[in-house]
Amino acid sequence: MKDVVKTNVKKPAATRPGTKHRRRRNLSLYYLLMFIICVLVLFILSRTVLFNINEYTFNGTLQRYTQDQILEAGNLNIGKNMYNLNLDKTEEKIKKTLIYVEDVQLQRKLPDSLIVTVTEATAYACCEYDNGRYCIISRGGRYLETEQLQKREGLILVTGMELTGVALGEDFESKDANKELILLDFLNVIDELCPDKITYIDITDRTNIKMGYDGRIDIEFGSSLDYEYKFRYIKTIIEENLKETDTGLLIYHSAQAGASFISSADLDKMESDLEAANQTNNTDSQPADTN
Repeated sequence: MKDVVKTNVKKPAATRPGTKHRRRRNLSLYYLLMFIICVLVLFILSRTVLFNINEYTFNGTLQRYTQDQILEAGNLNIGKNMYNLNLDKTEEKIKKTLIYVEDVQLQRKLPDSLIVTVTEATAYACCEYDNGRYCIISRGGRYLETEQLQKREGLILVTGMELTGVALGEDFESKDANKELILLDFLNVIDELCPDKITYIDITDRTNIKMGYDGRIDIEFGSSLDYEYKFRYIKTIIEENLKETDTGLLIYHSAQAGASFISSADLDKMESDLEAANQTNNTDSQPADTN
């Protein structure tokens, strides 16, 4: 009888426990590496060869500037890669360089176009600042012109704003932030209810705002509280209760008390009566001549 000696026989590599898992893991790493390489290649191509701009398409009507001036201000040219372009910074650069550009929007259009939408600014109001100088602002509240020595006819004259940081291309700012909000709110309502009718706005005292209507009626508006209601109420009175030739002063009292209108003739009479009364008082106060 022979003794049998048991020996350990190694299994083939393919049948060892864990071999399949290692192979799958290696394949996963390989695929991941290939994916990363492909993404990097595409990224590099998109920044160098692909998506270079071959056409600029303009939207909007340009009157003050040409398309070439817009492109030059934004350092835009044919062949520029659209994904190397920071749209926000380029838009801001164009607005800073070309003061009369109110707004500009850049939009990529694959594979090789950039859409440029430009809105040009128009002079909207003339604001007094620094005791006698004037600046021109756009409807959006940007300074279009500064250091003017005379007010600009045909624009709304705004006084009492306490402007600060007046500089070309910047947004208008007041030392009193409430005055900024009030003026912008007023301009919105004016555009809606009575465009081209308001000739001046005096906001020196926020509780006693004054304005001119159609160059013939002065309005004591009061505070900005319920400003939309007040504008509609005053507009109705002027259009339905006054003649187109009437001139004078319209005083808004309150929602309960309404408003009152004093004609220019009555104002002149009141002024002359007051002067006469003052002269009488001055005469009465003088000492009598004893000689």
